[in-house]
Amino acid sequence: MRKWLAIGWLLALAGTLAGSPTVRAQSKNASITGRVVSSENGQPIAGVKIAVLGLRKTVGTDSLGRFAFNDLRAGSYRVEATLIGFAPLSAIVTVGQGERKDIEFRTDSEGQLLPTIFVEGEPEPQAMTVLTTFERRMAVGHGRFITREDILRRNPASLMDMIRFLPGVRSDCRTFVCRILLTRDRNDCPPAIFVDDQETSIQVLDITPPGDVQGIEVYAGPAQTPPELNTETARCGGVIAIWTRRGER
Repeated sequence: MRKWLAIGWLLALAGTLAGSPTVRAQSKNASITGRVVSSENGQPIAGVKIAVLGLRKTVGTDSLGRFAFNDLRAGSYRVEATLIGFAPLSAIVTVGQGERKDIEFRTDSEGQLLPTIFVEGEPEPQAMTVLTTFERRMAVGHGRFITREDILRRNPASLMDMIRFLPGVRSDCRTFVCRILLTRDRNDCPPAIFVDDQETSIQVLDITPPGDVQGIEVYAGPAQTPPELNTETARCGGVIAIWTRRGER
């Protein structure tokens, strides 16, 4: 799948507001604007879905490839650009009181990512945080997520040991192979297992070294499961999705 080449020029246009500190803290006059263009010829791309994650704010780019989010409070926001045929790309943008920042996304047919933002007046480019699939799903808040920090802190002997003790997970390890269930479906369906977005068997929970894992997603049913993981097996038994350090994206 093609990805994005994202280069943003963030224009820091600082503003000031009159009034008491309480009024300033409550006002919503920051904004994030930008555009989406083709990296090949600089042509604007209309109809790209731009979302501010966590705020339920979504707009589409106009005929000039422009988008804008106004009336924002000061703070940090994750802005995601989505276009059919391209992997979504997100950037973390921080705006101050009365400030406007502008970011530019560029499509890249060669599947390369240049995760940098150039800020006006700064000698060196800032690193842009490109969210992985794991991070984007975790930001939505559905399901249960185990980070690499969680794994290192727990230091389990196997991924099976990490998962089978989660709240709501039913396990039976009386035989040579542990059996786990995420749902209360009357058919007692086993969960669908994915490793780096590829469906596989539950045996990977015993053979994958925990130190090789970047993150784990656990979904107890179809209402939580992302559409791309919602297979027939997942609809009955839920999903366990594992991201390894070599496959994280």
